[in-house]
Amino acid sequence: MVLPVNDITSVLTRREGSLKDHDAKTCRGYPESRPDVTTEHTDICDSARRLENSPIRHGADWLPCAAAAAAALLVYACTLRGTYIYDDVAVVRDDPRVLNPGLWSQLWTRPYFVESVDKLYRPLVSMSFALDHWLHGSRPVWFHLVNIALHMAVAAAVAALGIRLGGRRVGWIAGILFAVHPVHVEAVAGLVGRSESACALATIVGLWLFLKPGTMTLRRIVGIWVCFVAAILSKEQGLLFPALLLAAAPLRRPPVMSRGMRLWFIVAMSWTLAAYLMAREQVAPMEWDRSMLSPYVNPLVLSRGWDRVLMPLVLLGRYAGLLVFPLRLSIDYGGAIIGSRASWHDPFLYLGMIAVLAWVVAAIVAWRTRDWPLLFCLVAMAIAYSMVANIFTLIGTNFAERLMYLPSAFFLPAVGLILRRFRWQAVAPMVGILAVLGAARAFCYARHWNDRLGFYQFCAESGPRSERAYALLWGEYKTRGDWSNARRVAEQARRMVPDRVEAYVMCIECELEDNRFDAADGDVQDGAAHIDRSDILILLKWRDTIARQRAAADKGANAGVK
Repeated sequence: MVLPVNDITSVLTRREGSLKDHDAKTCRGYPESRPDVTTEHTDICDSARRLENSPIRHGADWLPCAAAAAAALLVYACTLRGTYIYDDVAVVRDDPRVLNPGLWSQLWTRPYFVESVDKLYRPLVSMSFALDHWLHGSRPVWFHLVNIALHMAVAAAVAALGIRLGGRRVGWIAGILFAVHPVHVEAVAGLVGRSESACALATIVGLWLFLKPGTMTLRRIVGIWVCFVAAILSKEQGLLFPALLLAAAPLRRPPVMSRGMRLWFIVAMSWTLAAYLMAREQVAPMEWDRSMLSPYVNPLVLSRGWDRVLMPLVLLGRYAGLLVFPLRLSIDYGGAIIGSRASWHDPFLYLGMIAVLAWVVAAIVAWRTRDWPLLFCLVAMAIAYSMVANIFTLIGTNFAERLMYLPSAFFLPAVGLILRRFRWQAVAPMVGILAVLGAARAFCYARHWNDRLGFYQFCAESGPRSERAYALLWGEYKTRGDWSNARRVAEQARRMVPDRVEAYVMCIECELEDNRFDAADGDVQDGAAHIDRSDILILLKWRDTIARQRAAADKGANAGVK
């Protein structure tokens, strides 16, 4: 797309009022393609081309990238003392495929999390865990170091994308805020969050290569293709890569690509996507039985009618709240925390509606003002969010902070593109304050992830309705053989979430540990009176288990008497 002459002049004078901040790619093709361009415009474009190719300009452009990476390191260096938290235990620490090099091939031929209902396929991330263990053993510090390095690289890539979209100011804003945003703690401090950062890095670098000025060379096409392969092998959101490229296509100025090169590019992307889908169908099919989802993990499986329509708005409202005001952070939003029914008294329902309205208004304004970079960021954010929104189909969880990792990589550049319209003297202090506050919140929350028992205690205290937090804390005490504290947690869970079957199961196991069979039977009866009928079968199975253990204990006692 070729810009008119008056647009060139406005671009040259808009950024910081000096030629050094002009993006010379907007002048490519002038004056050769426009005989009506004046000598003045010719001189301006020639100067802009020289500035674009100067080492000083490129050095300055990469300064926001380095600063973003440094900010990420500063915030998350504390997680080097971390351990295995939640899914890290099953996916990383205890997975025999990760621990045994002889089983590495199974990382490519079996699902990412074998015991999970939703069939995920992330062999590249699993292989990175396997290589970490092969090189350094099971010491968590090396796993966390890789996670930190990936987040640093993504923060730098977001800054680079911001520079490409709107100049250095946008790069500074997007890169720094992305590096320190508290909503990313789960993706960085949790080892399984590596899938988020790996997919995001491949996606953003691919977009950066795609938007690079100049003719699309074979080398660059190969680089974009490699990024696409890395993205789809890291996380399912990588499947959105072609749609993101399509959204970015209008930003190429001019769209220099020969017909043959364009054909090869389309063929390479299409055949790669088809091969991936066919191979994955044999290993981890995209279609799986959503009715097998536990309400404990994704309560939207219980949503019906208008609740199924409105609950995604509630989730969107919560995500919007976390992006703008990330004060309360948690590892669990399932079960009874968000629930399965929408309420007109829920403020997050209205916040979700406001978020949709704000997106529509911003998109219309960007379209009318021909602010194509801002429109791209808005569309890309919607594309990235669509796969985790639980709108068209249910995913393995209803809500998780780590799921905002990729969408925020477009949200924050959009913020930078909006803020660049204002005076930098006013914007810079505000961004600095936000960065300091975000870094402090992220640092404080990330430190909790260093101690598994302490983190589970923190989650149970900060989320008293979180049955998952109680289950994790109870399981940790059980693993340590501390049944007195395990019993205390089970009783607390039964008081706080009396309608959830997991609370009664924890109580039953504690009673069976002490051979208190009558008390265990009482827990079964109490649970049957409070939980949903769909979970009654679980308690009936436990009643049979109690009867068998009672019989075994009586038999042992009788044998002892004889």
